[in-house]
Amino acid sequence: MTYKSIRFLILGFLVFILNFSGYAQPQSPNDQEVNRLNTLLRKHARNTDSLTFYANELLKYSKQNNIKFWEHNAYIELGNSERISGNIKASNDYYHSALRIATSIPNVKAQYRVMNNIALNHKRLKRNDSAYYYFKKLNDYHTDQLEILPASMAKMNIGLTFLQYQELDSAEYYLNKSYKGFEEINNIRYVAQNLNLLGELQLQKGAYEKALEYADSSLKKASENNLEFLLPTNYFLLSRIYSNMGNDEKAKEYSDLAISARPKEMDFSESRIDYLNEGIRINKAKAYESHLIKVEESNQFFKSNLFIAVILILLLISIVYVFFKKHKVIKNEFKDIQLKLDATSNSKPKDKLEDEKVIHLKSKATINSSKILYVKSDGHYVEYYLDARKNPEVDRNTMIDVEKTLPTQSFVRIHKSYIVNINRIKIINSNKVMLDTGEWINLSRVYKQALKDILNKE
Repeated sequence: MTYKSIRFLILGFLVFILNFSGYAQPQSPNDQEVNRLNTLLRKHARNTDSLTFYANELLKYSKQNNIKFWEHNAYIELGNSERISGNIKASNDYYHSALRIATSIPNVKAQYRVMNNIALNHKRLKRNDSAYYYFKKLNDYHTDQLEILPASMAKMNIGLTFLQYQELDSAEYYLNKSYKGFEEINNIRYVAQNLNLLGELQLQKGAYEKALEYADSSLKKASENNLEFLLPTNYFLLSRIYSNMGNDEKAKEYSDLAISARPKEMDFSESRIDYLNEGIRINKAKAYESHLIKVEESNQFFKSNLFIAVILILLLISIVYVFFKKHKVIKNEFKDIQLKLDATSNSKPKDKLEDEKVIHLKSKATINSSKILYVKSDGHYVEYYLDARKNPEVDRNTMIDVEKTLPTQSFVRIHKSYIVNINRIKIINSNKVMLDTGEWINLSRVYKQALKDILNKE
């Protein structure tokens, strides 16, 4: 393959890649509209009226164009809007619609993304059995996928569910598991939240010293890392721990801190578990959804034409690199052979280039070996091409027998059909040799080593 053909191959391949990956043509109308609506949905994520409007637009467009994945996303956004508005049952109806579509596509990541939303809604509705069911599925899935953050979140939620059931041993098991997961990935935010929950657990078990240790650790991490939403939760926990320990002064001190640090909308008349989880729950849902969106976007990239195009380009570069490297090795190898050939030719006087030997043919003719340019095989016959003769001398013989009769220091087989007089070779390239008569003869790589060996002997 020549450099010119390689150049045309590369150019043609790049044109194909550009067309294949979509760079040689404009983005499709469908993609443009979906991107526009998604941008608007993210922009108005906290405005329920706008969120509902654009989610319905995305739902309508997805149904018209049969784009199931974005229909699934539209239902999630509608569910988010209802959740923000406090309509938890309506929110779950939308989430279940999204789950049905994700299951039918099928898209496993999308299924578990919406399961998390459903689980959190069941928790808000105090449907603990249903919440536990979905959190357990999330835990099993993300654990199998070795996804530590979402798996640990699911374990923490399972622990909270058992805490609400007052099944404290089971709650402790899962909260310890989630704590280890958050520590493993050094997620300070969730480590601090998890320590707070373990403190609440120990308080309910009556292990006040241990509860105090967990609460102090959580408060320290929240203070050092500006986790302000956790401060009133920790202050309130410490107040209750000291109250149970009989230290009313400390209990009042932390109670006052909790009141001053709490958000204005926070109502301490809520049950302890509801108060404990509200700030955590909202932030956890955001982080978890963000994580799954990133994973989904990553998976979409690996399935995209761009990713396939990049792989194909890298493959082409590898092939071209191997080709040129191999070509360079072959070129250097034959350059070395040529240098040895030139050195051999220059080292011999013109009048002693060949040890003469008389060759007796089966046809009774005789040939002086010094006059032979090369021998060519032609079926059951061989042709001796001689210096200063237009037509070859033909004899019935095999190339193997001919090799035995010719002087081995001067003749070498360079092809299945050719034996050449090495003293008459002037130029060597990768697949041919040129004689001093200007005639080119085929050179086979199979017999190249024999040519190198005879030159090395010179």
